[in-house]
Amino acid sequence: MTAPAEDFGGLVTRATRLWSGNFGNLLVLSLVFVLVAWIPFANVAFLAGYTRAILKVARGGKAAVGDIFRAWDCFGDLFVYLLLVIVAQFALNHVPVMGQVAGFVLSVVVAPGMYGIIDRKMKFMDAFRWSLEAVRGDLAGWLLAVLIGSIFMAAGALLFGIGIIITLGWGSLVTALQYDRGEPRVIIL
Repeated sequence: MTAPAEDFGGLVTRATRLWSGNFGNLLVLSLVFVLVAWIPFANVAFLAGYTRAILKVARGGKAAVGDIFRAWDCFGDLFVYLLLVIVAQFALNHVPVMGQVAGFVLSVVVAPGMYGIIDRKMKFMDAFRWSLEAVRGDLAGWLLAVLIGSIFMAAGALLFGIGIIITLGWGSLVTALQYDRGEPRVIIL
């Protein structure tokens, strides 16, 4: 759990410590996720499983590769949520310059909602509303978490694509810790 008063730099430092302390486990977890994430439709459940595994690590637990395959309970709501986000992103990408900026803003605004569906089993419409409130409550934190998490993941992808396996867990931990910031949580088993 992250203390509410902790600055964002402290959150990134904590994510880095968790990442380095669980490096081998996160490497295997990310490798398996990358190998199965290409499977249409099932990848939504695998994303949920990967996210739950990352939340376990963020909360001091130990994630297992099998966690990736155990998140079908939120599939429907997460599928609809992500489909709506993808459609909106697609539309925004067709607007020159400002569309890309709006697309990034959309990514920030919807990030907490994905966690709400996966961790709190929210319905997709409730997740959109809750996500807006979460971002409104800590705009700077969510903006930085999405930006820094994306930079960490992109840095790995730049290493011939395969580096994403190394940095995916690190970037994911940043956003997971932002989600958990200031709220006591129970480790998902």
